[in-house]
Amino acid sequence: MASRFLSGYSLSLVLTILVFVATCAGCGPAAVSTPTPEPVTLRFAYREHTVELQPLIDAFHEQNPWITVELVPTERFGNGIEPLVRGGMVDIFLDSSFAVGYAQQGLLKPLDDLQLGDWASIMDDYYPGTWESLRVEGLQWGIPANMDAYVAYINLDHANALHLDLPPPDWTLFEFLELANAMNYPEGLPYLETSSLIGFCTAPDSVDSVVFAYRHGGTIVDSVTNPKVATLDDALTVEAVQWYADLFNRYGVAPAPELIRTTFRQGGVYEAQVRGACGVWFGPYSSRGGLDAPFTWTVSWRMLPLPRDAAPFNLGGVEGYFIHRDCAHPKAAIDLARFLSDYWEAAGTRLPPRRSLVESDGYRQHAGNEVADVALSLASDEIAILPAQVGPALERVGGAFISAVQRIVAEDMSATMVLGEAQDRVRTSFQAP
Repeated sequence: MASRFLSGYSLSLVLTILVFVATCAGCGPAAVSTPTPEPVTLRFAYREHTVELQPLIDAFHEQNPWITVELVPTERFGNGIEPLVRGGMVDIFLDSSFAVGYAQQGLLKPLDDLQLGDWASIMDDYYPGTWESLRVEGLQWGIPANMDAYVAYINLDHANALHLDLPPPDWTLFEFLELANAMNYPEGLPYLETSSLIGFCTAPDSVDSVVFAYRHGGTIVDSVTNPKVATLDDALTVEAVQWYADLFNRYGVAPAPELIRTTFRQGGVYEAQVRGACGVWFGPYSSRGGLDAPFTWTVSWRMLPLPRDAAPFNLGGVEGYFIHRDCAHPKAAIDLARFLSDYWEAAGTRLPPRRSLVESDGYRQHAGNEVADVALSLASDEIAILPAQVGPALERVGGAFISAVQRIVAEDMSATMVLGEAQDRVRTSFQAP
């Protein structure tokens, strides 16, 4: 049968076929050449000096040679990203959660579950609230790139000069007050009488009072992310605010607002911190040493977690990757964001939004042991990440709270009375008209 099948073919043709078959032995579908993807160019905007992106972009291009990413740095403290977004001059950009507001203007692409499928296996690794902060009415508009949280700072130069023992990382409010008192020299330091030192640098219009209230177990609304009821007269809130006001009026470790205004005319409490006039202060993790700030700190410093109280509360913020509405290659932009999501370096001066990256040896080596320990401790805090869009009702309640704190401090009034009056004014803020 075989001889009849081959009889009509020349020997040379048969040999040619056999050679071809032998050459292709083991060839399967994988041997079929894959078409080279069309070249893609993405313009990626970010604020310069907040993150070193070029090495990561180079590594991404090595894995995806058909995708060219053009970095578009903007001024660090300006609003240079906005005109780029409004003018359609970028494909993807890194910005704060407030960029979700561009969605209302039709300038962002929403991200669906299919597009975000590559994150499914690592979604639980993200800090709670990071994804939700970039979501509005069920639509996801951004991908978490980094996060921030509040920590405590100690002026190490003056603490050493005063021969003070620093508190442990799990310090309490009592130890906090003890340290602030030990570093409080408003009339001049014993070793440098021409320079004064403020025990605890804070201002009544800052978020410090909010942090103290929530860590004490109090609240100003029933839910930070979905508020329905104002709670300014909550008993624990009143107690915490009274204690905060006592830092000014009873213990004298916090500065009178007028003193700050007249002494540090350029930047208030922040200027005092930069100039080394503060003993202890609270601030964002990202501001350490002046990293994410206009000025480098002039003093050595030590970072600690916030002092312990009844609740492990913390305030946080998120920045995300956003894809412009007119991006011609959204799949490539998604791939870029997914690539960056695996690197702690992509968080820049801020915290990586994934626990495993914060826990990595590389991040510890980069941040230093003491800072890395504080970063790890934040995992035990309940970090309240403010929603991207704060409605007018929440703004009104928050404003009423801060105004009340200012009045309590300035006039040395009862927190019970002033917060009760403020609660009466905002009681119906969340009720439909």
